[in-house]
Amino acid sequence: MGVGFRPTLGGTWFMAGAAMIAVAALDADVNLLVVIFGCCVGALVINAFYGWRTLPLLTLKRIVPETAVAGEAFVIRYVLTNRSRMAVARNLLIEDILPRRAAISRPEIFLPSLPAGTSLTLNATVIARTRGRLPLTSMRISTRFPFHLFVKWVRHDSAQEIIVLPPLARLTGEIKIGAAALDSSGGSGSLGWTRGDEELYGVREYREGDNPRRIHWRRSAGRGRLMVREMAQPRSYQMWCVVNTLIRPHDADQVTRLDAAISAAATTICDALERGGRVGLICNGEPFVVLPPGSGKAFRPRALSELSVRGLNTTDELAGQVHRQTWPARWHAPCLLFGANNDEEMRAAARALTRALGPTTAYVPGTPGFDSLFDWPERPEFVALLTSRGKIERGARRATPGRRSAVVQAIGELRS
Repeated sequence: MGVGFRPTLGGTWFMAGAAMIAVAALDADVNLLVVIFGCCVGALVINAFYGWRTLPLLTLKRIVPETAVAGEAFVIRYVLTNRSRMAVARNLLIEDILPRRAAISRPEIFLPSLPAGTSLTLNATVIARTRGRLPLTSMRISTRFPFHLFVKWVRHDSAQEIIVLPPLARLTGEIKIGAAALDSSGGSGSLGWTRGDEELYGVREYREGDNPRRIHWRRSAGRGRLMVREMAQPRSYQMWCVVNTLIRPHDADQVTRLDAAISAAATTICDALERGGRVGLICNGEPFVVLPPGSGKAFRPRALSELSVRGLNTTDELAGQVHRQTWPARWHAPCLLFGANNDEEMRAAARALTRALGPTTAYVPGTPGFDSLFDWPERPEFVALLTSRGKIERGARRATPGRRSAVVQAIGELRS
């Protein structure tokens, strides 16, 4: 724990004014100016020393989620405890010390007072702008009470890390495989699975083409968007999701397209896992990653974390890495290749994957096949459906007022 102390801008001007009053009092020998100077010195002394009785006795603990999603708000919790038996801590500012180019704005919470012997949990809502690792190193508790002439603080070191996952897109169609690489149509084959009413597989967000009779009204009212029941009996299938991270150095446009490709790959993995498939992940860069095909909820965070921490790659070619690896026969399966560039290196990677694993289809941001399949709406869209009024009201009565109004308003828009 470290401590600090410095004058504020207002305190600096106050001390300059007090110095001028002192010079005038000594020069003119005026008692009133001496009294005013004494009041200024008293204010400085009180502001400088007040608060040190409680600041060292404050303990701060940070509680962070293991993962967050880029572009979506998440909460960082701070548990503040005043271990003093009598003193009240006043005008406290709790903040995280972050580097200048951090992916989030600095979390700050102002607390008017904290009585002696009490503990309080405070929530700070923040938004991560980009995917990747978000390191958190130290926290600071500061106060300027009572006159805001000096800022006094204590620093608490607590190293933690949050993995910021790429944002998921909205699938506007069925993912196709089996076509020639970089085919603008996106492919002619499809990932096979069967649906049936034998078993409730889960609940997910509504997609265009879903059966309106499977809308889960209670869950829709609770979440504020249309949700459908997934009645499925998955047919076993296996696929590879491959991300070519090679881009040109110092090209901001390619960095943006690579982030879109990584988000599309994450969306594909989540969609396949939800439908009961087995998905493998291949990423070039430092380090080269091969996750054998897996399934279930345990595989999802591992795959998304690998996609999240992919850094800039300007030298490692995917085709060369594929040629150097040994691929067991049990791993052979169709591949979906995502990348930032529609160039010869991407085609070479697709040919290498086809020879090593199976038929490969490439998706590149900016091509018709990619743009027609993946969409990142600014807000969740509700699909126009004619539904019965009774189901809406029964589902809305079980929701909070805010979410209830969101569902009712959305259904009103759909009917119109």
